[in-house]
Amino acid sequence: EPCSVANTGSDNKIQINCGIGKEQGQKMLAILNKILANQLDPGAVMEKLDEIQDGVSSIESELAIKKEKEQEAEKKRRTAPLLSVSVTPITPKQVNFCVTSLNLIPYEYRYVFVDSKDTVLGGFPISMETVYPQSGNGPYCLTKDIDLTSIKDHYMALRFTFKSLSFDELHLPGHGGEVELKQECNSEAAFHEAAFLCIRQRRFPVAVVNRPWVLKKSLRLYS
Repeated sequence: EPCSVANTGSDNKIQINCGIGKEQGQKMLAILNKILANQLDPGAVMEKLDEIQDGVSSIESELAIKKEKEQEAEKKRRTAPLLSVSVTPITPKQVNFCVTSLNLIPYEYRYVFVDSKDTVLGGFPISMETVYPQSGNGPYCLTKDIDLTSIKDHYMALRFTFKSLSFDELHLPGHGGEVELKQECNSEAAFHEAAFLCIRQRRFPVAVVNRPWVLKKSLRLYS
């Protein structure tokens, strides 16, 4: 509460009542004695005190902002990435592989295209790539040169492995997993037609489902 000043008697003594504790009162008394001993200008002292208060308020505000950012970063670290994976043939010898982040959480991934005998057709089966999704950027897409016409049994599978950037440290459920997309065709003619039909229709994520492509999807999350 604000301090009040009272004259205690005829010997020119002044009593200052501030409603504070003994320890704080002693500190205030030491400040006043220093001002008197050094004959400091009270106006200049008050001005400096205001500057100190502004500096303290600025530091407190910066610390609050820093704490908020740290809390947001920790929340992101503990949030699993939600991803939608798709494959679209764009020519008889090329496919488009896209990953859409549904919650903009950074992630690492690797992928590989294989045939029915697990022969690698394309992709990165070993190293992990890092993606930092941004609002408004759309899906993360790659075009791979895969000759669909050379696949003898008309079977191709995408194996997509992902994990959050904090997975190795926190090992939280759902922060990593594997997605497998399998595409098959009933005949060579249907297999070739599917690729061209995708080009004409320009549909996303998978242009042809069951006519003539058959798409099978499986998802396994790490616990």
